[in-house]
Amino acid sequence: SYELYQYVRHCIKTKDFELLKKTFENKQDIVSSYMKTAIKTINKSINYVENTLKYDYNNGILEGSNNKIKVIKRISFGYRSFYHFRNRIFITQNLAKIKTA
Repeated sequence: SYELYQYVRHCIKTKDFELLKKTFENKQDIVSSYMKTAIKTINKSINYVENTLKYDYNNGILEGSNNKIKVIKRISFGYRSFYHFRNRIFITQNLAKIKTA
C-alpha cells in the first residue's frame, strides 16, 4: 500500500494521467482494504481526476474570499447597516482604503 501511495504521488506530481490509470488497474489486488476503497472512490470520479491533472485552474482564491466574508459575518454579528458590513469586506480584501483626515 505504501509503495502504491508513493507511486500515485509521483503520478500526480508529474501530471501523468495514463500512468496513474495503469497503476490503479495493475495494483488493485495486492493492497490493503482501505487502499482498495480509495481506489474505487477515485475510479468513480476518474474524469474529474483527469481534468484536475490536465488543467491548472482551481477555485482556491474564490473559496478563500468566501471564507473571509463568512468569518467577518461571524465576528461582526449584527452590523446595523449593510453599508458598513460591505465596506468592512472591501477593506479586508484591499478593494477600498480607509480615509484618514
